[in-house]
Amino acid sequence: MIVSWNWLTQYVRLDMPVEVLTERLALAGLNHEATAEVGGDLAIDLEVTSNRPDCLSHLGVAREIAVLFDRGLCEPNPRPPTSGPPVETKTAVVVEAADLCPRFTARLVSGVTVGESPWWLRKRLETIGVRPISNVVDVTNYVLFECSQPLHAYDFDKLAGRRLIVRRARGGETLTAINNKVYELEPDMLVIADAERPVGLAGVMGGLDTEIGSNSTNVLIEAAQFDPMSVRRTARALGLSSPSSYRFERPMDPERTDWASRRCAELILETAGGTLHPG
Repeated sequence: MIVSWNWLTQYVRLDMPVEVLTERLALAGLNHEATAEVGGDLAIDLEVTSNRPDCLSHLGVAREIAVLFDRGLCEPNPRPPTSGPPVETKTAVVVEAADLCPRFTARLVSGVTVGESPWWLRKRLETIGVRPISNVVDVTNYVLFECSQPLHAYDFDKLAGRRLIVRRARGGETLTAINNKVYELEPDMLVIADAERPVGLAGVMGGLDTEIGSNSTNVLIEAAQFDPMSVRRTARALGLSSPSSYRFERPMDPERTDWASRRCAELILETAGGTLHPG
């Protein structure tokens, strides 16, 4: 897990040498692998063991630092403004496999302008080795590494039926993922589908057909909780791994789901404009 020194300072006061910080974190179980200077920032590589999934994010590491050094923690409280018709009049989510998806939230932001992210957002992602793509996609990655809750953004206008269905895959179905590879799905795999076909592998990777592009204007934000074993089985069977699947395969804080969804919507409004529908 690579964290940015400058990013951490958004949440906790860091007035100690980096060597003191990493030594104290190592004593707490977060072993220090390496530190590298990246364009005026420090990229700190920490080994996060399987029993510390709470530290797979900047907020998680900042919380640990706050405890170790007796510091206050400044955590964002996202309250994105809403307007327009309620989201339930625009779209719907049907969870057919509730045993594998105990929680699913969807927020709709309309009228966005997809483009380059602001400098601060690009810089933080680049420091931890994540390539910036566009403001909307970068925000989903930013929130993932901020709080450890994976998110996915769909081009709402590319969803058949303008709705999402959480279900098991059907025999013969395939999905072209955002890595441009085609995967043959098995019936026990959990997918996110629209009215016609799968548009994502739940907890693993999104589909190419509904990804955000330069002409996207309406964005549906997914934040959910998926069964860890289901995600692990799908990822292993397809030979896929992603920062999202890595986190979904471990225990996650269910209270983070809505927080992350609100945070994502807030930052999309800030970086890409648009209107968040209430609900």
